[in-house]
Order: sequence, then C-alpha cells, then structure tokens
Amino acid sequence: MIREIKEDLNERYKDHKHRLNHVLGVAQTAMNLGEREGLDPEKLLIAALLHDITKYEDIEFHKEKIMKFFPNSKEIIHEYSENLWHTFSAYAYAIEKYKVKDTDILEAILYHAVGAPAMNPYAELIFLSDYIEPHRKYASSIKVRKIAEDSIQQAIYEAMNDTITYHQEERETIPEIALEARDYYHQKLEELWKN
Repeated sequence: MIREIKEDLNERYKDHKHRLNHVLGVAQTAMNLGEREGLDPEKLLIAALLHDITKYEDIEFHKEKIMKFFPNSKEIIHEYSENLWHTFSAYAYAIEKYKVKDTDILEAILYHAVGAPAMNPYAELIFLSDYIEPHRKYASSIKVRKIAEDSIQQAIYEAMNDTITYHQEERETIPEIALEARDYYHQKLEELWKN
C-alpha cells in the first residue's frame, strides 16, 4: 500500500514539489517522534502520506466527499473554511481508494489541521508533525519544534494556542473543535504539572 500511495503522491504533486516535500517532512518527523513514543511506524507513515492527498482537488470534490461520509456535513461546510475541507476529503479518500479501516490512521488524517480533544497518539503525532516538519519556517513552528524535544503534550498545546491566536487576530472563523481541543490539552498539561 505504501508504494502505491507514494506513486499517487508523486503523480498528484508533480507540479507542487513544495507540497510533496512538506508531506515527506511530516512523514519523517512523525517517524522520528513515533520511534521515541513507541508507536507503529507503518501506521504513522500511512497517515502522514495521506494527510494532504486531496489538497489540490476542487471545492466540489471536497464537498461531495463531506456530504457522502459525514452525517453532519452541513455543519462542517458551514463551520470550516474551505481550506480545511481537504482534511475530510482525505479521510474519505483513504477509505475509498486504499480501504483504510484503522481508526488510528483515519483520525490522524481527519484531525491533522485543527486537532480534537483526546486525540489518539497517532493523531497527536500527525497533528504535531504537520506543524513542526523541517520545511515549516515560521516562528511558532520553530518554537514548537524545540518544545517537542522535551514534551509532546506541551508542543501540541502551544501549536493549537498559537494557531488559534493567529486566526483570531486575522478575524477568521475558528471551528469549535479547535477551541475544545486547546482547552483539553491545556487541562491535560495542568494535570501533568500537578504530578
């Protein structure tokens, strides 16, 4: 399956080398973190390679997949900006094209952009890896990459908080799940600090 996904990516990204480099950077980062955390490298690799697989599809493609796979499709279309719709269509694509059934992988694809409360460990690492992979050069990414050396949980929270703060300053809509995720990981950190 991995070889087939890589061939698919090479075809889809032949005119978007920067996106291919990003996806490969996410994969390598996730593999490195996963080794440290004792996670299955194949599951991480599949999730990382598929997380942006539908990024360059048109709006109608995303909408069709959202309508087909998500009972709350109207809510998703209303609440999420169009540049986040690929998270849903990539989830659907993984099921349709590659017959992925593993919820660890599927959730990692689905939540990679905004996160969710109580993500599984694979979703946590794909979310974080998407934020800190080496091709990301913005200040928050560099800061969070450093934090991840010592604490995955702290890094996840910082990535969520910085992202939300940025979008609030830009007066952009933030999905409710992103705010819930930030609250969850903040509380989780406070519990860790107490112990």
